[in-house]
Amino acid sequence: MPEGTATIEVDFGYKGAAGEMGKGADLTLKINGNKVAEASMDATVPARFGIDTFGIGEDSGQPVTDAYQVPYRFTGSIEKVVTDIN
Repeated sequence: MPEGTATIEVDFGYKGAAGEMGKGADLTLKINGNKVAEASMDATVPARFGIDTFGIGEDSGQPVTDAYQVPYRFTGSIEKVVTDIN
């Protein structure tokens, strides 16, 4: 990550048709408009589980990996978060 202000984008290309749940996805990570990584998921979570929600700046629920302890707060600053669903 560059120091200072950055725009981070994740393009999530779901492989299922509308209404299909749990299908895979293609992911593209961009920093300041430049593609820095691509990955593919074989499957996604087919439904919401538990009471965990989408957190910004911390993971206060179930961690996505055992590599850290919750709440694992981000100590920088987040100016704005935009979610664009197409």
